[in-house]
Amino acid sequence: MKLGSGLAVSAIAVLLTALAVTGAWAGGITLAPHRAIYDMALASTKPGSGIVGANGTMSYEFADACDGWIVENRIAISYAYSEGGQAMTTTDFLTWESKDGLKYRFRLRDTRDGQITDEVEGTAELRGKGKGGVARYTRPEAMTIALPKGTLFPTEHTERLIAAARAGTRTFLRVVFDGSDTEGAYDVSALIGRPHIVEAKVSSPLIDSPSWPMRLAYFPVEGTESTPDFEMALDYHANGVAQNIVQSFKDFSLVGKLRSIEALPRHRC
Repeated sequence: MKLGSGLAVSAIAVLLTALAVTGAWAGGITLAPHRAIYDMALASTKPGSGIVGANGTMSYEFADACDGWIVENRIAISYAYSEGGQAMTTTDFLTWESKDGLKYRFRLRDTRDGQITDEVEGTAELRGKGKGGVARYTRPEAMTIALPKGTLFPTEHTERLIAAARAGTRTFLRVVFDGSDTEGAYDVSALIGRPHIVEAKVSSPLIDSPSWPMRLAYFPVEGTESTPDFEMALDYHANGVAQNIVQSFKDFSLVGKLRSIEALPRHRC
């Protein structure tokens, strides 16, 4: 997910989107539908970034739409700059993914001080499990992008990521398309640590379990750079709940702490 430009939201979407999948193929994994709010703050900056402060919130909601899973993700951050002044940025990212993992719809809107700076919208479809497909954009302009063989949409990617962690896998690489920008699919490389207990100010059965420390790096499939466009570290529970999120961009990083969380109902469709 670029915070304020798509990839920051996509990263959370990639990692948090599958919050209600029953996942029969993945060893009976059951992920928890929920609504969560995170407090966001500046974690670090690099020389020349121009950013001296940042704070805001990220809200995340997963819902069962019977024919698919709906994710609503909103990030609102106020930035302070070394030359003076502030800017308020928001990113709204809405997605729907079919329960078989083969169809996907996406819509993203970025604003800065109330003015729209970016909009992305479209649909995507895979020809079958393990096969390629196509993404069709309607915004910012009509265009079609081929999706390579093995592409996953966010929900199925998260399902497989958790299955890999439960199996003791330490590295996990897959091609993922989330529609947060017009760059197409990303190679998402994950490093998975050993499960541990994370202290939290929030008390909830949803986080009353060990979690895996993970670090994800996002590389454009067609890119040639050795450094990722974006990285994210977090503690990730087997039910899909994330804690202690750190989003690392080119010039700065943000940290997110879980403020509140509530379970959402499972529908009998």
